[in-house]
Amino acid sequence: MYYDNQGQYDPDEDFFDNGFDDYSTIPYSDIPERQSGDRVKEETSAARRPAVQGVGRDSRGSADSRKGRGNTGSSRGSADGSPGREGGNRERLRQRRKRERKARERKRRILIAAIAGGSAAAALVILLSVRFVMSRNAAKKQDALRETAAASTLSTVSEAAQEEQLPSDPDDMPPEQLEKAKAKRGLSADVASFALGYKFKETGATAQIPLTDANYKKMEQEKKWNAAIAASAAGTTPSAAEDPSESSSQEEPAATTGTAPAGAVGDDYVDSDYAILVNADTNEIVAERNPQDKICPASMTKVLTVLVAAEHIDDSKLQDTQEITQDITDLAYINDASNVGYMPGDKPTVEEMFYGTILESGADAAMGLADYVAGSQDAFVKLMNDKLDELGLSATSHFTNVVGLYDKDHYTTVHDMAVIMKAAMENDFVRKVMTAHTYTCMGAQQVYPEGRLISNWFLRRIEDKDTHGTVLCAKTGYVTESGNCAVSYQLSNDGGHYICVTALAAGNWRAIRDHVAMYQEYTK
Repeated sequence: MYYDNQGQYDPDEDFFDNGFDDYSTIPYSDIPERQSGDRVKEETSAARRPAVQGVGRDSRGSADSRKGRGNTGSSRGSADGSPGREGGNRERLRQRRKRERKARERKRRILIAAIAGGSAAAALVILLSVRFVMSRNAAKKQDALRETAAASTLSTVSEAAQEEQLPSDPDDMPPEQLEKAKAKRGLSADVASFALGYKFKETGATAQIPLTDANYKKMEQEKKWNAAIAASAAGTTPSAAEDPSESSSQEEPAATTGTAPAGAVGDDYVDSDYAILVNADTNEIVAERNPQDKICPASMTKVLTVLVAAEHIDDSKLQDTQEITQDITDLAYINDASNVGYMPGDKPTVEEMFYGTILESGADAAMGLADYVAGSQDAFVKLMNDKLDELGLSATSHFTNVVGLYDKDHYTTVHDMAVIMKAAMENDFVRKVMTAHTYTCMGAQQVYPEGRLISNWFLRRIEDKDTHGTVLCAKTGYVTESGNCAVSYQLSNDGGHYICVTALAAGNWRAIRDHVAMYQEYTK
């Protein structure tokens, strides 16, 4: 151990731990800090070096042993203040000790890094092992679900095949087989006679709805309209003779008797360019006009919207709420679509949106319903087209939106619309919604804080007409491309169920009168 001149222990000068028990063990010639005076003394006598190098620890303090070094008294440095051999040794050892400390620190950091890397690797291995086990378990569950789904699909296909094998005419079916067919489809008493599925057929008794002078006049009017539209697109102005006028009033005429043209159907004529009347019990087409021509269904689309929604919502969810978004209200506003009056942030119940979609023909309610069921309107439209495929209509019908906005890829036929209506009537909840005449909406609080009473426009206007029965359900629609259109469902006086669909009528009252005329002429 090293002690300074006052007898105090100096840890910075103690190099015993580094393997040096005396400064003299380091050759003097290796000390870089020698001054010029020391070099002269070294050269005076070569014999002095070993004597100096051999000095022991107990003789460090003697004056005689330092004479050869050029030191005086007990001073460690040279006479002129420069460090001597002892100072050089200490500095050299201090630097060496510093290097060794750095080396130890570097080794320590490397060791820590190695331990950390090993721990991370071990954790990664454990994590991958756990995920592998979870993936295997998930795969096993998925395989089990696929097997269950496959079995269910096979069962469904088998049942569908049996249904397809049923006779197309209920008169050819034994009574007990007909009752089994009804029970198998789980139909309620209101539509228990709908046992034959969704394929309508023409028979020898199918009537072709006759054209009248009024129809030909309307055709000429439509040609003029088309000419005017083409001229407008070309930037020219049609002559006064070609300029079309209003084809019919949107209000109900004061009287319609005594004005029916020759060849009219019933006490009125059928104005719509496309029309069909089917017996929903026998699947027979009773009367038709261009039943397979492509049309835009307009708001009749919403019949399929509520049917698909009802099939994906449990009754226990009807009191759930759905927030109306800015996108919904913007789309309804931009397209000038009918609406319940919801504003962004309103939260109507699911049940209310069903009634708003049908009774008020609310685009906002229909889009809110789609978002609730499928998360987006695009996803819901896919469900609608899946339903069309299930009904066997995918070759002649395709929908692109839940509202009925015009799109060249949004189309159907009056025949297919009758099939959709029949499927909707078989759903108890949808039938309940579509038979309602009025409903009070409480969800449009920002515009109607006291609630809003909505109603089924078609039902309220046809209920006092003689249709040889009672029209229970209906949905209207209008876009320029389809004119006024409507689909209705009637329970006739003789207990039969009929579905009527018309499109491209000259006005909304004209569409109602077309349904009255067809029911009067072809039902009992």
